[in-house]
Amino acid sequence: MTEICAVITRIEDIDTARSLGCTAFEFRLDMMENPNAALPFLSCPELTIVTIRSDEDESRKALFEKALAAGADFVDIESDSNLRGVFPGRTVCSYHDFEKTPCAEEIVALFRDLSRSGVPKAAFMVRGPRDLLAISDAASEIRTWGKPFIIIGMGDAGKITRVRADLLGSLVSYCAVSRTSAPGQLTVAEAAALGPAATVCAVVGWPLTHTFSPAIHNAAFSAAGIRGTYVKLPTPEAEVPLLPKVMESYGIEGLNVTIPHKQAVLSFLKTRSPAAEKIGAVNTITKNLEGDNTDWIGIAETLDRFSPKDKNVLLLGAGGAAFAAAYYFAERGAKLSIANRTAEKAEALAARFSGTAVPLSSLKPEYDIVLNASPVCPAEPAAFIKAGCVVMDMVYPDSPFLEAARTLGAETFSGETMLIHQGAAAFAKWHGISPDISAMENAFREAE
Repeated sequence: MTEICAVITRIEDIDTARSLGCTAFEFRLDMMENPNAALPFLSCPELTIVTIRSDEDESRKALFEKALAAGADFVDIESDSNLRGVFPGRTVCSYHDFEKTPCAEEIVALFRDLSRSGVPKAAFMVRGPRDLLAISDAASEIRTWGKPFIIIGMGDAGKITRVRADLLGSLVSYCAVSRTSAPGQLTVAEAAALGPAATVCAVVGWPLTHTFSPAIHNAAFSAAGIRGTYVKLPTPEAEVPLLPKVMESYGIEGLNVTIPHKQAVLSFLKTRSPAAEKIGAVNTITKNLEGDNTDWIGIAETLDRFSPKDKNVLLLGAGGAAFAAAYYFAERGAKLSIANRTAEKAEALAARFSGTAVPLSSLKPEYDIVLNASPVCPAEPAAFIKAGCVVMDMVYPDSPFLEAARTLGAETFSGETMLIHQGAAAFAKWHGISPDISAMENAFREAE
């Protein structure tokens, strides 16, 4: 089983880390005051690793010797250090690539080299599914050697390698005692609370730099008493077909899909819900590769109170999110107009849902409800917003478009309600229970 390894930079954090559930320590003597003083804390029942990052090998060597004599199990030495072979049987031989993750074959070759000097350890910057699969495929091979190793994916996209460190077979998972210092790193308390069998869900999109989904879903996990976590999985377009294997390799229970992949994921789904079939876009995927669309539910929670039936409605945009909006308005019997920068896409979407495509240049302030499903409003608000109309933007928490609409006298709504309620519907589909909406709302506001 993977050890929860607390990274210690202050002696006073040792007891705190123990109480939180750590089962191993990495002592960063290079970050401690008076590292040459007596090291009695190294004589402890937990697995202990001593790390000193410095170019001064002679002074490091003396301190490493002192640490091992004081009771440390291992010293961490870089693969390119002259000290690499000095402490046989007591070395973690480490390598870091802060730019990329190589292919699985290169990772395996690297670990073969590192293992000649001790317990091999490597950390790689993860950018997306391809990198995650390289790590999991390499770990599968390395596990067959029957010897301890440590493998880490860095960055937000690498967080799942830390959550699933036990599944990968890593000897330890490095965790912060309180506040994390690296993207994707867990705290000791988080790692202990999750355990090795945590439920994991994720949001996929590109570039995925702005999303509150992890905050609201993790709040729902906590409120429901589920040992689970929700992570970000940035996915370039070319790597969308790799998502099913990532789900299988890392035990992911469900995916949310956001811009721009809501239609691209259709290619690998085994089944689709009736709503997803009609909409032609998916924002929710189960571990069985069933696709669903809960975006329209979030839109309904926002706009049903305004009774769209027979109202003049303008939909801006024609991407995956717009498909859910067009479906909603068609179901509610609205008089739907669709405008988009690419006129052909607006025409195709309008034909699909019995709407009318209108050029952006021909928009007039004649609509009762306006919904923007584009990342940025594609037209000047004053051209189509009239006082008293209802305006919704799928962007959250607010946008320049909504600010302009309010100035023009519209009643405005951001994508907050939509995000929370589409997420709640996805949560119920994945876990079989309804989440605590108030907990999700509070988490959203804290994340603003």
